[in-house]
Amino acid sequence: MPIPVRALCASVLSLLACAGHGERLLSTDRTHVSAGQPLEVMVTESSGAAAALPAQLDARIEIGEQRLRVMLEAVDAQQGAVRRYRFEWPDEVLGLSVLRLADDSPSRALLLAERVGWAAGEDPVVRMSGVVNPPDEASTPEPALSFNEPMYFLLGANGGTSARFQLSFKYRLFDHDGAIVRALPALDGLHFGYTQTSLWDLSSHSAPFRDTSYRPSLFYQWAVPMRPQSRHWLSLRTGLEHESNGREGAQSRSINIAFAQADWRYRLGDGLSHVGLAPRVWGYLEKSDNPDIHRYRGYGELGLRAGRDDGWLAKVKLRRGKAGAGSTQVDLSYPMRQSIFSAVGAFVHLQYFDGEGETLLDYGQSRLPQFRIGVSIVR
Repeated sequence: MPIPVRALCASVLSLLACAGHGERLLSTDRTHVSAGQPLEVMVTESSGAAAALPAQLDARIEIGEQRLRVMLEAVDAQQGAVRRYRFEWPDEVLGLSVLRLADDSPSRALLLAERVGWAAGEDPVVRMSGVVNPPDEASTPEPALSFNEPMYFLLGANGGTSARFQLSFKYRLFDHDGAIVRALPALDGLHFGYTQTSLWDLSSHSAPFRDTSYRPSLFYQWAVPMRPQSRHWLSLRTGLEHESNGREGAQSRSINIAFAQADWRYRLGDGLSHVGLAPRVWGYLEKSDNPDIHRYRGYGELGLRAGRDDGWLAKVKLRRGKAGAGSTQVDLSYPMRQSIFSAVGAFVHLQYFDGEGETLLDYGQSRLPQFRIGVSIVR
């Protein structure tokens, strides 16, 4: 994954455990693993050295909603309450993954699986006949801190040199295994989100920022269960969002909305190619700074996507208001190989924008169509 998730992996590397008789704790000193290469882990019997650990242990690799059985083989004799095990990480499992024992022990390890030629910022890849997704098992939650919308830095020069960049993340407010979620399971999907988008006027004197949009949000997100081996994936989200440009007086712009959105994807024959739809609708709760903004932004947008996890990805976002006002944004990205950026997952990113509302300040103005090129770390 891109840089922030690497830091997350380093800081969050598991021991999530509960005290209790006979529970086994899983740990590893690794945050990354190479697909197709051996991985060594340690298992600790919490009941003490008297409890013998077997020569083999059944385990699971979980990525998204999919699971793969693996067998841990002991590499030496048990030392006290600890025994070392080894297994070969499946070559076809790539991305942020969770390794856990199959005996329902609460301990789990968070690992980033990579291989040469695979850009770490791409969607997780799972291609195997051994994937199981039992209907009675809950899906594995993503890390508490994760990406939200695309993150990029782009440059363009139509009507003056300008840059557009965006940062975005989301944070799950309650721990999946915590006491609060155990008491109120519905809170498991509650998130705080934050997205910041800036337009930087590089051709004007002192290179000022033309405008910046700040979008904190509070929302509930959940994945819709699918049958095992399904090519469909669907996630739903609903919540509240505030957007403002942080200015005062006549240049102040802000809105509050309630929104609902869906993200549907369908995997094509090889499992790496996919198509998708992402509709989003909203209602305005407050817009006194810009009472006619609905004429330009409307009440919804439609996102379209098509591409490959290991290649080109095209995304289109369509937004329409009244009397034909609105905007069209097209994003096209391709992964940079490790020979270019060996330490990060990055993509060459091209973006086209045409219409009103590229910034919140001039939401009712249509500037020249903008074509920009740059780098993204999340697409």
